[in-house]
Amino acid sequence: MDMTRIRDRMVEHQLTRRGIGDRSVIEAMRTVPREKFVAPGFEEYAYDDAPLSIGEGQTISQPFIVALMLEKADLKAGDKVLEVGTGSGYASALMSRIARQIYSIERHERLALQARERFETLGYHNIDVRVGDGSKGWPEAAPFDAIVVSAAAPEVPSALKEQLDIGGRLIIPVGRSQEQRLKRVMRTGPAAFEEDDLGGVVFVPLIGEDAWTAAHPMYTATAPSAGTFASGPASLPNAQEKGMETTDKLPALPEGVLDHTEFQQRFWAVQRLSWIMFTLLLATCLLGLLGRGGPFSRQTLLLSDGSVDFPIISRWNAPEDMTVNFTASSEDRVFTVDAAFLQTFSVQGIDPPQKATFAREGRIGYVFPADPTGPTQIVFRLQTQLAGARRASIGLGGEVRSQSTFIFP
Repeated sequence: MDMTRIRDRMVEHQLTRRGIGDRSVIEAMRTVPREKFVAPGFEEYAYDDAPLSIGEGQTISQPFIVALMLEKADLKAGDKVLEVGTGSGYASALMSRIARQIYSIERHERLALQARERFETLGYHNIDVRVGDGSKGWPEAAPFDAIVVSAAAPEVPSALKEQLDIGGRLIIPVGRSQEQRLKRVMRTGPAAFEEDDLGGVVFVPLIGEDAWTAAHPMYTATAPSAGTFASGPASLPNAQEKGMETTDKLPALPEGVLDHTEFQQRFWAVQRLSWIMFTLLLATCLLGLLGRGGPFSRQTLLLSDGSVDFPIISRWNAPEDMTVNFTASSEDRVFTVDAAFLQTFSVQGIDPPQKATFAREGRIGYVFPADPTGPTQIVFRLQTQLAGARRASIGLGGEVRSQSTFIFP
């Protein structure tokens, strides 16, 4: 797998087409190998347009969000930068290719140690990492030309504002859950600050003395378990008794003769079913109804918040479109997929682009702005990745459906 080519494609499709124009940020995104900062086994998904879990309830943000935050931080070659929330170390690595010195704080010791090892392996020697409360900043190294916070606080921590140099920029998500906004705070004087709203985002919470507590619901809430359904226990014995009453015993076979009747019946049933499926498949192929683009190659799933036009038959390494139709709503709309979906398809683009992306409870979510005036259509530009029968789940709002796709080699 040519990661350099995939990285270049990510820069073109996910960054430059969405308006990222800072040359230093684009060059850093082309240079730093993101696949080195994801969990083992997830390297092939490193450049997908989605966040990925890195353990400890944390994520590596989607490439576009990282690039946007760095561009808005307006980093210069001589800058001294503080990152709050080292995580995998990917953002710190990118900033180290632009700025003079990076100071990075991480609450989880395991993540901090892993990030430090990655920096040493890749030769990024202008990054200092320590374990601590990111909401308090790094007073000993202050003031900073820029501070980038990779987790959402209830409000902008005063300690971080005070550690900005005059003219310094602080990029931080603020708010709870789906109400988070990305803020840019610029220090214009000893006690003067200017604040800009950069749009809606979804980040994990910033845990610390001047932020959320460790009891934040994002960490303590559990996913509802699926219901368990069973027939009434009283009906089973009755059914068995009735079955025994109506079953006549066959005469015993002579000694030494094995009874293959059940095996033969099953074999013949499977054989007939196989021939029927083969005949139908052959007839359908000859009629040109099967395969990518054919009338049987897609299925529309109807959900309470809208519908999804989903490809159920395709071929390997082929482009596909998945159309999500949201009903009119005064609240932000959320579309989610699971990890199996991202193994089957890579997301090449979204039109119009999502408002925010998040990872939670094993699912990737895409947030789109509210539109109470009428339905909204979102087109996901996909590319198939793995051949064979695949099964994944997709959801609108809180409703989730499983769907199968067959991809021809």
